[in-house]
Amino acid sequence: MDALNLAQIDLRRYEARLGVWKVVLGSFIVGLAGIIIPAAINLTTLFFESWREEARFELEKQTAHQQYIKDFFDTAVNQDVELRIRFANYFANLSDGSQQALWREYFEQLVSERNASRDKINALEARLVALQKVEQTAENVTKLDRIVRELNWTYAEIGYVPLDRSVVQVVAGKKERLYAETLDVIARLSGDTTKPIDSESTSYKRFWELHDRDLIGVESRSVASDMIAFGRELRRLAEAGEAPSLWLRAMGQEVQDAMRRDLMEVDATEPPSGRLGTLRDLAQRPLALRPDVTQQLQP
Repeated sequence: MDALNLAQIDLRRYEARLGVWKVVLGSFIVGLAGIIIPAAINLTTLFFESWREEARFELEKQTAHQQYIKDFFDTAVNQDVELRIRFANYFANLSDGSQQALWREYFEQLVSERNASRDKINALEARLVALQKVEQTAENVTKLDRIVRELNWTYAEIGYVPLDRSVVQVVAGKKERLYAETLDVIARLSGDTTKPIDSESTSYKRFWELHDRDLIGVESRSVASDMIAFGRELRRLAEAGEAPSLWLRAMGQEVQDAMRRDLMEVDATEPPSGRLGTLRDLAQRPLALRPDVTQQLQP
């Protein structure tokens, strides 16, 4: 009986100690949770606030950067690659971080394009010089037009204005060159009044190539009208086997005058661009008429 009482007393003591530890540990855990949870919440809030402020700052910085670049939009899209190179180099040195790397890459790309354009100009000018030394057939004229057109495009890309030089001269525009060639052809066709018009001659065939193909879309209405009148008289003389008439030569003079007026109007509206001579020089070139016929054509 005494042993049973002792066992119950020990059990009650154990339960009492366990109850005390439960209270102590429970209070400790609750207190610790009361400290950790608010601290974690505050830390998380602080982290997200800091992240949001950094994101807002980066967004504002990028927005300001884009707005700054927008102020230079005209330069950024300018056809002149030299202007864009200076533009890219400027921002490559002023930007920071990833923006600087992007601007540096863009700068190097533009320099590469500029160098490629310079090489292209050198190659095209070499072809131009070689083509100028051969006979100006219809095929060569087409090649010449294409080379001049590509040169003008490339000149504009790098902002290069070629200067007149003694060895390599820049060819005049398509209209000026075709007009000059047409005047030469007309002079050859109407220059010799002692021989009949030969419909198989190179000059005769070239005139009709200019009349029916090359001058279309280039000549003014006045030039076209006078070319038609000249061509009509030229065909009549060729079919009749007759020599150049005074009327044919007068029509040739009309064609020259119309071309001169057309070129004068173009020259008055276009700035100098380093072309071969000037439009006025080409327009004022005298038609190769014999002195006696020239006197008869004077008003």
